[in-house]
Amino acid sequence: MTARRLEGKRVLILGGGTGLGRACAEAMLAEGAGVFLSGRRAGMLAQAAAALAGRGPVAHGAGDATREDDVRRVVEAADVALGGLDTLVVSAGLSAVGSILDTTLEDFRRVSDANLLPLFLGAKHAAPHIIATGGGAIIAIASTTGVVAMRERVAYAAAKAGVIGMVRAIALDLADRGVRVNAISPSLVMTDLARAVLAREKDPEAVLARRTAQHPLGRLGTPEEVAEVAVYLASDRAGWTTGQNFVIDGGLTIA
Repeated sequence: MTARRLEGKRVLILGGGTGLGRACAEAMLAEGAGVFLSGRRAGMLAQAAAALAGRGPVAHGAGDATREDDVRRVVEAADVALGGLDTLVVSAGLSAVGSILDTTLEDFRRVSDANLLPLFLGAKHAAPHIIATGGGAIIAIASTTGVVAMRERVAYAAAKAGVIGMVRAIALDLADRGVRVNAISPSLVMTDLARAVLAREKDPEAVLARRTAQHPLGRLGTPEEVAEVAVYLASDRAGWTTGQNFVIDGGLTIA
């Protein structure tokens, strides 16, 4: 029988109730980890935790990942519930459509805060717990929009580029403490967030067809494919990998 890659690991997932965070929870449970799900919507978290309960140790606690008091409380709750922390996954975030001409300052700040603060606050408060267990991993979900230009995504592009830059800075800060820090940048993956963004387009079906055709592999990615990379980065097999941005995009950024 093949050993499970995350046997005994303890994982806190910010934004763990839906989308890529939920997919990471499922994949990590399957590999032997215990997970603590956090997000703003308590009802959604409870449903997700109930659905995953038979797969391994699962706990949950609601909190706003852009508020320091909430993040501090969630990290401490996760540490108690799981008996320590080895890994933080930051999947909380927000997308928005808008060019430089029509994005308001309020929208820019809202998108920036929603994408940058969860990583900053999550790493700040989870890192001491991870260090106390002997080291581990921090994984941030970024985006190809932070790597290559895309029309009408000025706030989102700036925020996700900031996530990638912050990952590198945190990786240097924590390298000598045994904490590896990496980003995953997927292209369009059909999550609830992606569907909500598409729904705001004038012709969602046409936009989806055009976006799909931009990928040399001829299809969009799946949440499970992104989660598989997160499992690797959380595992000891990635023990010499830090400060990197793993682009998972069906060839989009090389086309």
